[in-house]
Amino acid sequence: MLELLTSNLPPLKLTGFNTFIDAFYEQLDIHKEADIAVGYVSAESLAQLKRAVELYDVHKLNLTIGMHYIEKFTQLEYIAACKLNEFLKSNKLGAVKVVLPFKYHGKMYLYKNSGTPISAIIGSNNLSGIIDSKRRVYENSVLVNEKTMLDSIGSFINSLYKKAAKDINEIEIKEFKRGNKLLDGLEGVSSINDTDIASAKADKTGISFNIPITPYERAPKSNINTCYGAGRTNKRTGITIPRPWYEVELIVPKTIYSNPNYPKGSSFAVVTDDGYSFNCMAQGSIGVEKNFRSENDLEILGKWIKGKLVNAGVLNIGERVTKKVLDDYGRDYMTLKKLKNGKWFLDFEVTK
Repeated sequence: MLELLTSNLPPLKLTGFNTFIDAFYEQLDIHKEADIAVGYVSAESLAQLKRAVELYDVHKLNLTIGMHYIEKFTQLEYIAACKLNEFLKSNKLGAVKVVLPFKYHGKMYLYKNSGTPISAIIGSNNLSGIIDSKRRVYENSVLVNEKTMLDSIGSFINSLYKKAAKDINEIEIKEFKRGNKLLDGLEGVSSINDTDIASAKADKTGISFNIPITPYERAPKSNINTCYGAGRTNKRTGITIPRPWYEVELIVPKTIYSNPNYPKGSSFAVVTDDGYSFNCMAQGSIGVEKNFRSENDLEILGKWIKGKLVNAGVLNIGERVTKKVLDDYGRDYMTLKKLKNGKWFLDFEVTK
């Protein structure tokens, strides 16, 4: 049996079709074993895969990465892959391997039960597909249950794993791809030039608020660590999907949200200190608008804040934001300043 999996992005939202992300987690939760061979990975998807292994009590998982040895990892991708490999090996669950002699661009996800192939997903989804990234890229894959095809997929992945790949900790990698622009290309986010940033900095009204970033020790499942809260349960399958690591929703103190100048209710545009513009919201019951978040997608604000911590070298993707992380960065609050044009300026810079 074959089942078509779609991205379901508007305007091409189709009824009656499952998505890749739902099928991936459903199959992993049911069968507890997976062999994955993909072309590309992201640091965030590697951290998310580790969390899924823990959440679903996965018994075995092997990951083969096909494109990054020749096209290079970013440093963040490499660190995340090594951490996943260390986790899998230390718990005797599997390993992360990298294809060396050629670029492997396929995308295969084989699910097993006690070593026997039960189902597979093949198609266009790289590992980043296990996260709802909000990027407008339409993907299609197929869920396969036919035994002959499953045996062929299993044989291919096994051969790729054994004949063309090496354990990532056996490979010496010295050169890395540069760039980690997390907000580039995200729906709802636009870039602004240096001139506009300078204009925004000079356009302040004098109204500003220092919004605290509460660390893990005081808020282990909320605020900057929202991702560790309860996951989202798919009503159709009953499967709970872990929250993406970049999800953030800051809790604002009453002394700030009760101020008449603080933005409340509807969305408002922000300009960031590093050249991005997106909409944010202050949500909550009337008069208690204590939840500060990016509009429509909690990951936008999270990628902006956590991205700065990661790029500063004080935080690894997938790890909790602790007091030490914020101390090492040199700042435990962001500043929201009103501009004369009605927009707001977000500042989380540090001077070292």
